[in-house]
Amino acid sequence: MDRWKMLKDYWRIALVGAVLVVLLIIWFVPFSQNKETNWHSMADAAGQTSEMGEGGTLQEDSPHDEESEIVIDIKGEVHQPGIYRLKSGARMYELIEQAGGLTEEALETAINLAQVLQDQQMVIVLHQEDEGFMEINASGVSSSQTVVTQINLNQANAQQLQELPGVGAKKAEAIIAYREEYGFFKQIDDLKKITGIGEKTFESLKEMITVTD
Repeated sequence: MDRWKMLKDYWRIALVGAVLVVLLIIWFVPFSQNKETNWHSMADAAGQTSEMGEGGTLQEDSPHDEESEIVIDIKGEVHQPGIYRLKSGARMYELIEQAGGLTEEALETAINLAQVLQDQQMVIVLHQEDEGFMEINASGVSSSQTVVTQINLNQANAQQLQELPGVGAKKAEAIIAYREEYGFFKQIDDLKKITGIGEKTFESLKEMITVTD
């Protein structure tokens, strides 16, 4: 009898233990899954935070701003003639430095080192033997810096146009007025359509001008 009672008590204890184990499993599994989910959520949040800059805004790679660069073609008496990319607003001396500097035969007096460059501009550094190619304006001041640079008739402003020998304020205004009324110059010969610019003047300018868009 006592043995039966002990066996009965044993099974009762075993049953209670089994129930407790089941309850623990039921409680632990959802908790573990929830904890794992929370961990992944925290990891995702941390990943997103690392992609955010100061102030909580997403940081994106800055797109290459093409307008911040200009492309210049330099020829003539420099050690490394060719095409160069410079920052917008770059000046002549920076271009010459990139091109390896002037050669010993370069006509330095024909160069305005402080000149601001334009996109798509072509610069020609003259040889010393080309000194006769320079022209002297009415005031007796050399216009030599204009012969090393091709001026773009479709982009130049009035001040830049006046760097061309024989082009004063009125002719520069006439060129801009033509451009505004008829659109871009199609070819450099169209410059002869401007009042005051005849064949002789055009011949002296044609090596110094271009009409790229």
